[in-house]
Amino acid sequence: YNAFSGSHWSRLADNSKPTILRGTVMESIATMCDWYHAVADGGEVQEPIDLPNGKSVGDSVTFTSGGEEYTGVYVKEDNEQLPMCKISDTADSKAVYGVFMAWDDTDDGNDGDVNDMYVASLGAFVVRVHSGETVAIGDYLQSKGDGTAKVQADDIMRASTIAKVTSTTKTITHGDGSYCVPCTCLLYTSPSP
Repeated sequence: YNAFSGSHWSRLADNSKPTILRGTVMESIATMCDWYHAVADGGEVQEPIDLPNGKSVGDSVTFTSGGEEYTGVYVKEDNEQLPMCKISDTADSKAVYGVFMAWDDTDDGNDGDVNDMYVASLGAFVVRVHSGETVAIGDYLQSKGDGTAKVQADDIMRASTIAKVTSTTKTITHGDGSYCVPCTCLLYTSPSP
């Protein structure tokens, strides 16, 4: 499938949407993402929706779908595989989940203030490297503990290995001097919470 980059949704635990630099190293946390729908007509009509404070799954809700108004209930979407995340703050972390790709700004607005992001974890993408690091093609990268990556000390594939450098071309240089290089993301196993 040519130049493949596998990504998945995640969210910060406080649902904030700070500026996160592209390629920033992210870690999973032990809290699962949650999404809700307004459901009517036995499940025939559904719309993504934010669960307002004070409301619970099963509570009544009036919503619009396809230009028509419906009365239904709040339902929690099933999620058995997507945990929330944080910017990596642990050097050599085995909880590395991938690298920040982008915020999911394609929402239609129906799900309120849910700030989902895309985290790249497999295939061709970029990784943000600390300004003090020099990379070579073939280097393995690990978390430096500040949202950036560092060169791994050896060539052994580890649970903490993020990616393998495929080019030393700096595709992005951020204001703090950190830079992104093309890599093959190698997070092919489940992250440790």
